[in-house]
Amino acid sequence: MKKKDRFKNFDDEVRELVLDFENTVLRGESQFFDVDEMEIIIDYYFEVNDPKPLDRAVQYAEQLYPNSTSVRLRRAHLMIARGQYRKALAVLNRMREEEPENTDVAYSLGVANGAVGESKKAIEYFKEAATDGWMLGRIYANMAEEYYKMKDYDSALNYYRKAMESDSCDEYTIYNYYDVCYETGRVEQAAEYLKRYVNEHPYNKEAWYCLGCAYRDLTLYEKAVDAYEFAVAIDKGYVDAYVAMSQTQDFMGHTSEAVSTMIRVLEFTDDRARVYRTIGSLYAREANYDTAVAYFRKAIEENPTDAEAYADMAVCSIEMGDSTTALSHVEKALHVMELNPSEVFPDGNPDVLCSAGMVYDAVDDFEKASEYFERMICTGYYTEPQCQLYTQFLFNHKVYEVMEQFAEESLDVYPHSSFYSTYLAAAYFYMNRYNRARKMLPDVSPAMLAEICPEIISHPLLGPLVPADPWNNSEEQKL
Repeated sequence: MKKKDRFKNFDDEVRELVLDFENTVLRGESQFFDVDEMEIIIDYYFEVNDPKPLDRAVQYAEQLYPNSTSVRLRRAHLMIARGQYRKALAVLNRMREEEPENTDVAYSLGVANGAVGESKKAIEYFKEAATDGWMLGRIYANMAEEYYKMKDYDSALNYYRKAMESDSCDEYTIYNYYDVCYETGRVEQAAEYLKRYVNEHPYNKEAWYCLGCAYRDLTLYEKAVDAYEFAVAIDKGYVDAYVAMSQTQDFMGHTSEAVSTMIRVLEFTDDRARVYRTIGSLYAREANYDTAVAYFRKAIEENPTDAEAYADMAVCSIEMGDSTTALSHVEKALHVMELNPSEVFPDGNPDVLCSAGMVYDAVDDFEKASEYFERMICTGYYTEPQCQLYTQFLFNHKVYEVMEQFAEESLDVYPHSSFYSTYLAAAYFYMNRYNRARKMLPDVSPAMLAEICPEIISHPLLGPLVPADPWNNSEEQKL
């Protein structure tokens, strides 16, 4: 694998300054850098998230310019990055007293207050920071995040749109905008807005990608594929767009096209293991487990520490009725995961943990299955399909009280999903809590309810309250 250029997204001035700093100061020598140059060096280390030289750069800047506002601000930013929010607030509040009109200080106070849960204060500081018209995209996006924390979704979406329409919009703003629309049942609204947005910003790949996601979630699959194609036309290496396109083609039942889309990624990606694993998953969903396992093995050949590939093979083995091999694969997956902790998933890979829960459930080891499903939930990074699997697991084992709490929390996150309402209605019925079951009935999926709790359909009081027309949203219920 060729070594990546860590200065790929930076200009020559940044490269020269950082290398000069590393070749002198980090080796114990002294060299003069003016304050602007030190800002560039510090900001580079912030951008690439390299903590040790970042700390040394801030210290060195403080030695050279102890009274510089910009250097003191970067010290506060470093405190925030380390989670030292109260210390950062103390520094920033002193600076605020000295320079009450400084909008950079106001912005930093917004970030720090947001980090300690003071969303209203954060928003006020961000509004003040916005008065100079600088970096409005970032400021508006931060305001949107604070409104989101307060569950003021209308304001959150309004400020995400403001951020997107500014000159300094970043990719995460667009992703977050669509995520909030999805969570709050505004996918159609998102599709209309993103359609207008790409007309005005035709070379914004993230907007095309999110438009594709909106069309996909509206089951407008052909339009979704077209949108993803625009995204990859803009950026040939946009792997997430290829993966989403492949998933959409899979939803359409076009497995061969989905596989071909993933094969296109092999031309330029370094992460070939991910590609092979994704192809394996496509064949697994077609119940072509032998071919799926072959691709999972290819993934492991590319990356022997690919715990997800071992976990996927374990699930395939369960489907093929080979519990012995499944247990061997899942134990290997867990072992590899523990030996290679991820910065992204410090508490464990939720995909591996979910597979472990599924395998141990299939071999009737309830205790271990519960352990791994609970660990999956504790990571905080589980997906909605995994959330649904855990709900089903609890329901199937009649752990209704735990399922009730988890499904109620999930319903808060996905308020427009019939899945959780349906399982809650069934659980309440089996717990003889008919009044609670009745409250769920307007939002259930009748077809799903009839499958998991046929008794409620024939109940003389509750049965007539079940909606006559099922939700026509098969993708929502597809795991």
